[in-house]
Amino acid sequence: MADVREILRSDRLILREITVADMPTLERIFADPLCMRYYPSTKDAAATRDFFDRLAFGSYEKNGFGLWALIDRESGDMLGDCGITLQDTSRGMEPELGYHLWRDYWGKGYATEAATACRDHVFSVMGLSRLVSIVSLENLPSQKVAGRVHQRREVFSKQNAAGETVERYLYISDRKPDA
Repeated sequence: MADVREILRSDRLILREITVADMPTLERIFADPLCMRYYPSTKDAAATRDFFDRLAFGSYEKNGFGLWALIDRESGDMLGDCGITLQDTSRGMEPELGYHLWRDYWGKGYATEAATACRDHVFSVMGLSRLVSIVSLENLPSQKVAGRVHQRREVFSKQNAAGETVERYLYISDRKPDA
């Protein structure tokens, strides 16, 4: 995997582009009812592959960013994914910071560390001026992470996959003028 592009490093983590070899780990996360409890449903292997075809592989080519593999620097283990995708918000399509970790790694600060590193990368390297995270009102663990990473929170309404209007929290960070 010498050709895999590393995106950034933090104290404990490496974020790099996802490869096909990473799919079994991601399929385990997305098939797990506990990991996906704030999503409409779990995903089978094909649906997980479609998700990452759009938000990782296809997004790297189209946008220059996407969801990235989250790797423990010490062990080399893949913990999940974290990265930037384009999502529809009250302002239209915006760069959104998202993360999914296998449950054994919850509560250890990995999501906050990865999300903070991604936020800083978006502002300092990618030069974007605004970054958001969309979190369901029920997802308290993700709200804690987003609250640590972003500057403020709003409520907005969006259409879900079934065409129903649902409320979500929109966590927002704006690049500081000197950044």
